[in-house]
Amino acid sequence: MKKIEDLFRTALQDQELPYDESAWNEMSKRLDARGGSAGHLKWILGSAVVLAITIGSILYINDKETNTKNTIKPKLANNEKKIESNSNENKKEANDLNKESKSVEVNLTTENITKVEKGTLISGNDIVIKDLTANKIACCGDDISVVQEILIPPVYRETILEKEEKETIITSEKETLVFPPVSNHCLNEEWSYTNKNKKSVWLNTPSNDLIEITAGSKYQDLLSLKGLYQMGILNQDDEFISRTAFTVFEAIEAQLITDDALNYEHGLPELKVETYQEGNNTWILDGEIQAKNQSTHSFNLFKKGIHVMSIKTTDVNGCNTISSVSFNVEDDYNLLAVNAFSPTSMEPRNTHFIPFALTQRNSPFTMIVIDPSDGAVLFETSSADIPWDGTNRNTGKMVDANKSYVWKVILEQPEANENPEYIGTVVRL
Repeated sequence: MKKIEDLFRTALQDQELPYDESAWNEMSKRLDARGGSAGHLKWILGSAVVLAITIGSILYINDKETNTKNTIKPKLANNEKKIESNSNENKKEANDLNKESKSVEVNLTTENITKVEKGTLISGNDIVIKDLTANKIACCGDDISVVQEILIPPVYRETILEKEEKETIITSEKETLVFPPVSNHCLNEEWSYTNKNKKSVWLNTPSNDLIEITAGSKYQDLLSLKGLYQMGILNQDDEFISRTAFTVFEAIEAQLITDDALNYEHGLPELKVETYQEGNNTWILDGEIQAKNQSTHSFNLFKKGIHVMSIKTTDVNGCNTISSVSFNVEDDYNLLAVNAFSPTSMEPRNTHFIPFALTQRNSPFTMIVIDPSDGAVLFETSSADIPWDGTNRNTGKMVDANKSYVWKVILEQPEANENPEYIGTVVRL
C-alpha cells in the first residue's frame, strides 16, 4: 500500500490544473438559481471533477511507465546488471538493443584465438559456435530472462589443429632446407654429397636404408645398389619425406662376336670383332685405343702371343661398360714371306721371291737382298711387280744354290702398332 501511495505522490508532484474563472462563475450562477440544496451539489460536482482528473492522470502516468518498461531490452552481459527506468542513458541503450539480432555469430580467424571453456584455445577460419543459455538481469524490481551466447569448442577441432601444426612445422622446415639437383649415376660409381644446411638431411637407399647426413658434413660412398635414391627429411612421426631423387643405373654390357682365325685377305693379320650394342663405343687393343663409334672393327695382330680386344660403350643412360675378348696368335707376322724359292721350278709362283703381303697391301716399301757372308746388297726393289729371281746385280750371275740370303723390307706407311721394318731369310734352291 505504501508503494502505491508513494507512486501517487510522485505522479501528482508538481502537477497543476488549469484554472478557468469564467467556468466557475457560470457554475455558481446556476447553483444559486436552484435553491437551498444547490450549495451542496456544487461542492459534490467540484469534488467529482477533481477526483476524475486525478485518477485519469494517475492511470496515464502508470500506463506510460508500463510501456516504457516493456520496451527496454537489456544488453547481454556475463554478470547481473541493474537498469534504472528513470535514466536517459538506459533509454538509449534500450533503443539500440532493438536493432540488435537475437543471436550473435562469432567468427574466429587464424589471427583471433578466443579463450573459452576451461582454458581451451580454439582457432580456425570463420568458425561459428553457438550455445544459448538463459541469464537473469535485475531491472526495475523485476527479473527479466535474456538469452546469452557462449562459445563451445567442438571436440574434433583439436585433432585437426595438431595436424595443421605438424604440417606448418614441415613446411617451415622445407623452406629452410636446400636440396640442390642431383644427377643420375651408374652402378659402382663413387658418389659424394655435402650438406650445406643447418639441419640434418637423410638419404633413402633402394633397400630402404636411411642414412643421416648431418649439417655441414660430407657424405661419400660407392653406389653398389641400382635403383632409386631419395634425399629428404624426417617429420615428427619419423616418417621419411622425399625432396629430391636420383637413379642409379646398371651399365648394359656389350656382347662381342669374333672370328675363329686370322684373316690375311688384305695381306694383314686381321681379326674381325663386332657388337650389337647401341650407343657410343671405343675399340681398344691391349690397352691402346684403335677406333671409335664403329659396330665392327678388324684388329691387326702382328705379334705372337695372347691379345686382348675390348670395347668401351656408353649406353643411353650415360653408363660406361667394357667388354673384352682374347685371342692367341701362334707366330709373328712377317709379311707372309716364304722361306725358299727355285728359279727353275715349274710353278710360276715359286720361281721368284717377294713377300706375299707386299703384293696385297697398298703400302710403299723398299726391299733389299743381302749376302750374309760379306753384307753385299744383291738385289733391291720398290715394286711388288719386280721380285728377286736369284740374280746378283753386282755380277749379273745367279747366286749360289742351297744357300740362305737375308732380305729386309722397310715400310713407308706402316699400320697402327706395326713395326716398319721386317727381316727374314730365304734359300735359293
